[in-house]
Amino acid sequence: MAKKEWHFPRSAFAASVYGVLVESPASAVSLFGPRRTGKTEFLQQDLAPLAEGRKHRVVYVSLWQTVQAPMASLLYAFDSALRGGSLTDRIKDTARRLAPKFKLKAPGTGAEIEIDVGALRGKPQDNHLLLLDQYCERLADEKHPTILLFDEFQELARSENSAPIVAALRTSLDKRHGSLLSVFTGSSQEGLRKVFSAKDAPFYRFATQMTLPELDEEFIDHQLAVFKSKAKRKIERTDALAVFDKIQRNPLFFQQWLIALMVHSELTPATAIDHVLADIGVQFDFDRIWRGLSGLQRAVLRLLVEQTEQIYAEASTARMASLTGKSAPSNAAVQTAIRRLSRLGMAEKWENTWRLNDTLLEVWVRGRPDTDFKDGR
Repeated sequence: MAKKEWHFPRSAFAASVYGVLVESPASAVSLFGPRRTGKTEFLQQDLAPLAEGRKHRVVYVSLWQTVQAPMASLLYAFDSALRGGSLTDRIKDTARRLAPKFKLKAPGTGAEIEIDVGALRGKPQDNHLLLLDQYCERLADEKHPTILLFDEFQELARSENSAPIVAALRTSLDKRHGSLLSVFTGSSQEGLRKVFSAKDAPFYRFATQMTLPELDEEFIDHQLAVFKSKAKRKIERTDALAVFDKIQRNPLFFQQWLIALMVHSELTPATAIDHVLADIGVQFDFDRIWRGLSGLQRAVLRLLVEQTEQIYAEASTARMASLTGKSAPSNAAVQTAIRRLSRLGMAEKWENTWRLNDTLLEVWVRGRPDTDFKDGR
């Protein structure tokens, strides 16, 4: 459902972020939002068009796409922006052309440089860091500052090899304060904290912190209107609101639910939820991951989804015992389970409380029957 008519514009929030960047002393924003809640769509379809309409050049870099070679994404996005064209066209072009080898135009000379993505893995070379700074110089614009959108920026903090890139980027942005403005998004509070809040981090206190607002009833009304025009079928607003609350207001799940009702006329609002739960289990690999977890690890996931604050309390371990059919686990066993979930990228600390970092996974885990928490199920 990526078609434009299905996009719900977050115009007021886009104006708010733009105002912080352009009209306040700040030159950078750190934007947090859980995974699969619409951050990328907001950047590409709300904030970027607003900025382009006001004569700013906009650069979009996804650091999720090339976790092992982030320099490749940075250099390619900067180079593409200097070549011109709309951001929408450049994003499509990136998906098509960011191959194992690609060509850049060197800033200043215009000479073509062939870049091997494989060579950009590991610790960055000094000449590539210099090239990054040269691109920043070319992109800088004092009259209409260039706006750099770094999506899932916390990925740079996961590897020690990326530390020189982070430091070089901070230096480049500092030198061009006011002519380069930045938005850094992240779906990991802990990851963003390491980048922007840790005292030894290169980006310490560099950006103004903002949070992507949760979607409300206006989103539901918009989606129902589009659904009615496309499917020639009406969904009761009360049913839609009940479903939206049940799925933790996750926009992706809600749109998948609408697709199910559009494609399968025999489904009811209630049975469509089960249909989508089964679909996303396969689509996002949740089924396979679940089968690889022990009963205790699954039970811990369920308690994290239920936002249990005292995960080691007697009541919590008793609940785990009820789910797994075994005796109550020790605190050490619970801690081991949490560490495994953290290593798998499924759980992280949010303000000293362990939570799942994927809202779609939260909805899916909530939908598991109690019989699914036994070992081997």
